[in-house]
Amino acid sequence: MDFRKLEYFIAAVEQGSFTKAAQECFVSQTAMSQQMAAMEQELDFPLFDRSGYRPILTLAGKAFYESSKAIVDSYEKAVKQAKALKHETAGSLRIGISGPVEKRFLPEILSKFVASYPEVNLELLELSFRKLAEKIRGGEIDIMFGLADEIETYSQIEITTLFTSTLCVIVSTSHPWHDRFEIYGNELKSEKLIIFSKIYGPKYHDSFFRGCELDGFEPNVIKEVDNFDEMILLVSANKGIAIISEEVLTEAFGIHKIKLIETHHHSEFCMARNKNEINPLIDEFMQLIIKKDVNHK
Repeated sequence: MDFRKLEYFIAAVEQGSFTKAAQECFVSQTAMSQQMAAMEQELDFPLFDRSGYRPILTLAGKAFYESSKAIVDSYEKAVKQAKALKHETAGSLRIGISGPVEKRFLPEILSKFVASYPEVNLELLELSFRKLAEKIRGGEIDIMFGLADEIETYSQIEITTLFTSTLCVIVSTSHPWHDRFEIYGNELKSEKLIIFSKIYGPKYHDSFFRGCELDGFEPNVIKEVDNFDEMILLVSANKGIAIISEEVLTEAFGIHKIKLIETHHHSEFCMARNKNEINPLIDEFMQLIIKKDVNHK
């Protein structure tokens, strides 16, 4: 079938008459009627009931309209994406990162991406979960990495979960727990806790307190920090202990890691994009991430 016939058909449905549809499509009313008749003959079923003053869709016509609309919309989107490759906007990719997790897998992915698209301008921005969520929602970055809780409430954001974090407790090597390998969630009730602040991640912050409540205690938070490095330094100085994702932890002097078990604390690490942003490079980059299986080195 001629693709143009689909456009004529959609126009006829949405305009409510062949005359108005003909004007929109810059053809004569006679040509529009002929195109609709030819389409019905080709399909071998009537699209319109012409018994009244205006043509009305048949049941078959309604079903065909929905499918035709989807086909045309997909075609137009494909054209926009292809055309974008010719423009400067497709020559850049803005990536937001939140911390050490990405630094484990991004260098390899970036290397492969640059090898395939050497002319692309890459921009990397490291910010808190909260600021990254604001920027992805506002279209200021194309892709971000972070905790799913921080961005999942925004309808225009498409989230791809990369892995569920393995949570652990970190303590100083001079802490009484320095030789333990497992800790139950409710054992943290008597400990001084260091956590990320609301500035760093408001939903993380709320989730932390909810997890402690479900574990059966009110946390004794002695310090809220705005970045990962400050947390590590305070823990190594034995100022308190912290719960973090095992995936973010690298070798750090004065730190002992303990597996956290039987707890309601949880964390999912994800990749996100704004569905309203049309840039083919976003899909290309995301596919590299998905193929990598970033939960493993």
